[in-house]
Amino acid sequence: MQVLIATTNQAKLERYKRLLAQIEIEGLSPTDLGLDPIDVDEGTDIQENARIKALAYLGKTDLPILGNDAALYLDGEELDPALTKRNALEGMDESQLSQEDIRDAIISFYKSLVQKRGELIPGTWKDIYALVMPDGSIHVEISLRPILLTDTVMGEVHPYFPMRSMYINVLTGKYTAQQSEEEHLQEMQPIIDALSKLKSRLN
Repeated sequence: MQVLIATTNQAKLERYKRLLAQIEIEGLSPTDLGLDPIDVDEGTDIQENARIKALAYLGKTDLPILGNDAALYLDGEELDPALTKRNALEGMDESQLSQEDIRDAIISFYKSLVQKRGELIPGTWKDIYALVMPDGSIHVEISLRPILLTDTVMGEVHPYFPMRSMYINVLTGKYTAQQSEEEHLQEMQPIIDALSKLKSRLN
């Protein structure tokens, strides 16, 4: 069983190929299928963003297409949860920044939020998955992952997922860098459950 993962982000491709493998689905990238990657304009509605990403490839493959977007909800903070990166880069010209610059800006911004509060900030990652079938029908699932945002950077900082080094996952009680492989899958279980529900649509 195969699906096309509708993203040009190599880090996301690696993540979703790995998670889809947990439910015996082979995730393929546009490049794997010889397709030109498609960039889409995103707004602040993450469900609509996930749909747009998947629909961009409709008609270009006979495979089901998986689109995704995510938002970070932080308790007591008046930030647009869909703009996790853009909140940190406000006032900056992203086109002039390296990936390392972006990583450092994100770390600095969210670290300062915790320091201003003087306490860990409870939050939730909300992921939306839109599965577009070859006939154009769309199925949507949601996953929620509770976290505690800290001002500590733990372990190696991923250039595309820098915040993963800054929060404690509530399901495991650990930073990502402290987790065993089994605990990592425990953290990702809400995502795996959402993808499993979408898999049932493929049968």
